[in-house]
Amino acid sequence: MVGGRLSRGAGYDRASTGARQSLARVGAILRLREHNRYYVHASGVVNRKGAAFIFVGESGSGKSTLAFALVRRGWSVLGDDGVVLEPLDDEILVHGWRSQLMISASLSSTFPELRGRESEAKVGDERERIALNVPHVGRAPLGAMVFIKQGQNGSLTRCGQSDALIALIRQSPWVLLGDASSGEHFEALGRVAGCVPSFEFVHGHDELLRIGDFFDPAA
Repeated sequence: MVGGRLSRGAGYDRASTGARQSLARVGAILRLREHNRYYVHASGVVNRKGAAFIFVGESGSGKSTLAFALVRRGWSVLGDDGVVLEPLDDEILVHGWRSQLMISASLSSTFPELRGRESEAKVGDERERIALNVPHVGRAPLGAMVFIKQGQNGSLTRCGQSDALIALIRQSPWVLLGDASSGEHFEALGRVAGCVPSFEFVHGHDELLRIGDFFDPAA
Protein backbone atom coordinates (compact mmCIF):
# COMPACT_ATOMS: atom_id res chain seq x y z
CA MET A 1 0.00 0.00 0.00
CA VAL A 2 1.48 3.34 -1.07
CA GLY A 3 -0.12 6.67 -0.10
CA GLY A 4 -3.31 4.91 0.83
CA ARG A 5 -3.58 3.28 -2.58
CA LEU A 6 -3.76 -0.48 -2.76
CA SER A 7 -1.38 -2.42 -4.92
CA ARG A 8 -2.22 -6.04 -5.61
CA GLY A 9 0.28 -8.51 -4.30
CA ALA A 10 0.61 -12.26 -4.51
CA GLY A 11 -2.47 -13.88 -3.08
CA TYR A 12 -4.84 -10.95 -3.64
CA ASP A 13 -6.85 -12.88 -6.22
CA ARG A 14 -7.29 -15.72 -3.74
CA ALA A 15 -8.45 -13.45 -0.91
CA SER A 16 -12.08 -13.51 0.16
CA THR A 17 -14.48 -10.72 -0.74
CA GLY A 18 -14.54 -9.67 2.91
CA ALA A 19 -10.76 -9.43 3.05
CA ARG A 20 -10.66 -7.32 -0.11
CA GLN A 21 -13.34 -5.01 1.28
CA SER A 22 -11.39 -4.60 4.51
CA LEU A 23 -8.25 -3.68 2.59
CA ALA A 24 -10.17 -1.15 0.51
CA ARG A 25 -11.60 0.35 3.72
CA VAL A 26 -8.13 0.80 5.22
CA GLY A 27 -6.90 2.39 2.00
CA ALA A 28 -9.79 4.86 2.02
CA ILE A 29 -9.16 5.74 5.68
CA LEU A 30 -5.50 6.48 5.01
CA ARG A 31 -6.33 8.61 1.98
CA LEU A 32 -8.85 10.62 4.01
CA ARG A 33 -6.14 11.50 6.55
CA GLU A 34 -4.29 13.32 3.80
CA HIS A 35 -7.33 15.58 3.36
CA ASN A 36 -7.92 16.58 7.00
CA ARG A 37 -10.59 13.91 7.54
CA TYR A 38 -10.21 11.34 10.30
CA TYR A 39 -12.08 8.08 10.68
CA VAL A 40 -13.42 7.15 14.13
CA HIS A 41 -14.98 3.84 15.17
CA ALA A 42 -18.36 5.23 16.19
CA SER A 43 -22.00 5.41 15.25
CA GLY A 44 -23.38 8.82 14.35
CA VAL A 45 -26.88 10.27 14.61
CA VAL A 46 -28.36 13.70 13.93
CA ASN A 47 -31.07 15.21 16.09
CA ARG A 48 -34.06 17.18 14.87
CA LYS A 49 -32.12 20.44 15.19
CA GLY A 50 -29.37 19.22 12.87
CA ALA A 51 -26.62 18.53 15.44
CA ALA A 52 -24.60 15.32 15.25
CA PHE A 53 -23.98 13.08 18.24
CA ILE A 54 -21.39 10.32 17.92
CA PHE A 55 -21.38 7.21 20.11
CA VAL A 56 -17.80 6.03 20.48
CA GLY A 57 -16.92 2.62 21.87
CA GLU A 58 -15.60 -0.88 21.42
CA SER A 59 -17.30 -3.43 19.17
CA GLY A 60 -20.40 -4.78 20.91
CA SER A 61 -20.72 -1.82 23.28
CA GLY A 62 -24.08 -0.77 21.81
CA LYS A 63 -23.23 1.97 19.31
CA SER A 64 -25.74 0.82 16.69
CA THR A 65 -28.40 -0.03 19.26
CA LEU A 66 -28.27 3.45 20.78
CA ALA A 67 -28.39 4.99 17.32
CA PHE A 68 -31.50 2.98 16.46
CA ALA A 69 -33.17 3.91 19.76
CA LEU A 70 -32.81 7.57 18.75
CA VAL A 71 -33.87 6.93 15.14
CA ARG A 72 -37.16 5.69 16.59
CA ARG A 73 -37.54 9.18 18.11
CA GLY A 74 -37.09 10.95 14.78
CA TRP A 75 -33.30 11.25 14.56
CA SER A 76 -31.32 10.37 11.41
CA VAL A 77 -28.22 8.21 10.95
CA LEU A 78 -24.76 9.29 9.80
CA GLY A 79 -23.01 5.95 10.23
CA ASP A 80 -23.46 2.58 11.88
CA ASP A 81 -19.90 1.54 12.71
CA GLY A 82 -17.79 4.51 11.65
CA VAL A 83 -17.85 8.26 10.97
CA VAL A 84 -15.33 10.73 9.57
CA LEU A 85 -14.47 13.92 11.47
CA GLU A 86 -13.34 17.04 9.61
CA PRO A 87 -12.12 19.95 11.76
CA LEU A 88 -12.96 23.29 10.12
CA ASP A 89 -12.26 26.85 11.23
CA ASP A 90 -15.50 27.28 13.17
CA GLU A 91 -16.90 23.76 13.67
CA ILE A 92 -16.24 20.04 13.51
CA LEU A 93 -18.06 18.45 10.60
CA VAL A 94 -19.12 14.80 10.82
CA HIS A 95 -19.35 12.88 7.55
CA GLY A 96 -21.31 9.68 7.35
CA TRP A 97 -19.61 6.41 6.50
CA ARG A 98 -22.74 5.10 4.88
CA SER A 99 -23.74 1.56 5.74
CA GLN A 100 -26.90 -0.20 6.79
CA LEU A 101 -27.80 -0.05 10.47
CA MET A 102 -27.33 -3.52 11.94
CA ILE A 103 -29.42 -4.42 15.00
CA SER A 104 -29.54 -7.73 16.86
CA ALA A 105 -32.74 -9.72 16.43
CA SER A 106 -32.48 -10.56 20.15
CA LEU A 107 -33.67 -7.01 20.92
CA SER A 108 -37.19 -7.66 19.65
CA SER A 109 -38.58 -7.35 23.20
CA THR A 110 -37.24 -3.78 23.28
CA PHE A 111 -37.91 -2.92 19.65
CA PRO A 112 -41.22 -4.59 18.65
CA GLU A 113 -40.67 -3.88 14.95
CA LEU A 114 -37.98 -6.59 14.94
CA ARG A 115 -40.41 -9.36 15.89
CA GLY A 116 -40.78 -12.04 13.26
CA ARG A 117 -37.67 -10.93 11.38
CA GLU A 118 -35.20 -13.35 12.92
CA SER A 119 -34.79 -15.14 9.58
CA GLU A 120 -33.30 -11.93 8.14
CA ALA A 121 -30.28 -12.08 10.44
CA LYS A 122 -26.94 -12.02 8.65
CA VAL A 123 -25.66 -15.53 8.05
CA GLY A 124 -22.73 -16.40 10.30
CA ASP A 125 -23.14 -13.28 12.48
CA GLU A 126 -22.85 -14.36 16.11
CA ARG A 127 -24.89 -11.34 17.16
CA GLU A 128 -27.68 -12.28 14.71
CA ARG A 129 -28.00 -8.75 13.40
CA ILE A 130 -30.62 -7.54 10.95
CA ALA A 131 -29.97 -4.81 8.37
CA LEU A 132 -32.50 -1.99 8.75
CA ASN A 133 -33.40 0.78 6.33
CA VAL A 134 -33.44 4.04 8.29
CA PRO A 135 -33.19 7.75 7.40
CA HIS A 136 -29.60 8.77 6.57
CA VAL A 137 -27.89 12.13 6.22
CA GLY A 138 -24.51 12.78 4.64
CA ARG A 139 -22.98 15.21 7.13
CA ALA A 140 -23.74 17.48 10.07
CA PRO A 141 -21.87 19.68 12.58
CA LEU A 142 -20.71 17.81 15.67
CA GLY A 143 -22.73 18.66 18.76
CA ALA A 144 -21.37 16.16 21.31
CA MET A 145 -19.33 13.00 21.74
CA VAL A 146 -20.60 10.15 23.90
CA PHE A 147 -18.23 7.41 25.05
CA ILE A 148 -20.27 4.35 25.85
CA LYS A 149 -20.16 1.09 27.75
CA GLN A 150 -22.76 -1.31 29.04
CA GLY A 151 -23.57 -1.61 32.72
CA GLN A 152 -26.25 -2.32 35.26
CA ASN A 153 -26.53 1.21 36.64
CA GLY A 154 -27.13 3.68 33.84
CA SER A 155 -25.54 7.11 34.02
CA LEU A 156 -24.53 10.07 31.89
CA THR A 157 -21.58 12.11 33.16
CA ARG A 158 -19.35 14.79 31.68
CA CYS A 159 -15.99 13.64 30.40
CA GLY A 160 -12.82 15.73 30.65
CA GLN A 161 -10.86 16.80 27.59
CA SER A 162 -7.86 14.54 28.32
CA ASP A 163 -10.06 11.49 28.86
CA ALA A 164 -11.98 12.29 25.68
CA LEU A 165 -8.77 12.52 23.66
CA ILE A 166 -7.49 9.21 25.01
CA ALA A 167 -10.78 7.51 24.13
CA LEU A 168 -10.75 9.04 20.64
CA ILE A 169 -7.22 7.82 19.96
CA ARG A 170 -8.25 4.32 21.04
CA GLN A 171 -11.04 4.35 18.45
CA SER A 172 -9.02 6.08 15.73
CA PRO A 173 -5.79 4.06 15.95
CA TRP A 174 -4.36 5.28 12.64
CA VAL A 175 -3.01 8.25 14.61
CA LEU A 176 -0.39 5.80 15.94
CA LEU A 177 1.04 4.77 12.56
CA GLY A 178 4.03 7.08 12.86
CA ASP A 179 3.80 8.31 9.29
CA ALA A 180 3.82 11.89 7.99
CA SER A 181 0.12 12.35 8.78
CA SER A 182 0.20 11.12 12.40
CA GLY A 183 1.06 14.51 13.93
CA GLU A 184 -1.79 16.25 12.12
CA HIS A 185 -4.12 13.40 13.04
CA PHE A 186 -3.22 13.76 16.74
CA GLU A 187 -3.66 17.54 16.67
CA ALA A 188 -7.02 17.18 14.92
CA LEU A 189 -8.35 14.74 17.53
CA GLY A 190 -7.11 17.06 20.28
CA ARG A 191 -9.04 19.93 18.74
CA VAL A 192 -12.18 17.80 18.49
CA ALA A 193 -11.87 16.81 22.16
CA GLY A 194 -11.59 20.47 23.13
CA CYS A 195 -14.33 21.88 20.91
CA VAL A 196 -17.47 19.97 21.87
CA PRO A 197 -18.89 18.57 25.12
CA SER A 198 -18.04 14.94 25.84
CA PHE A 199 -19.89 12.46 28.03
CA GLU A 200 -19.50 8.95 29.38
CA PHE A 201 -22.73 6.98 29.04
CA VAL A 202 -23.24 3.71 30.91
CA HIS A 203 -26.33 2.02 29.52
CA GLY A 204 -28.46 -1.09 29.77
CA HIS A 205 -31.99 -2.12 28.84
CA ASP A 206 -33.68 0.61 30.91
CA GLU A 207 -31.61 3.33 29.24
CA LEU A 208 -32.72 2.16 25.80
CA LEU A 209 -36.35 2.50 26.86
CA ARG A 210 -35.86 6.06 28.09
CA ILE A 211 -33.15 7.22 25.73
CA GLY A 212 -34.89 10.55 25.21
CA ASP A 213 -34.46 11.43 28.88
CA PHE A 214 -30.71 11.52 28.29
CA PHE A 215 -30.32 13.03 24.85
CA ASP A 216 -33.47 14.80 23.65
CA PRO A 217 -33.26 17.44 26.43
CA ALA A 218 -29.68 18.16 25.31
CA ALA A 219 -30.72 18.35 21.67
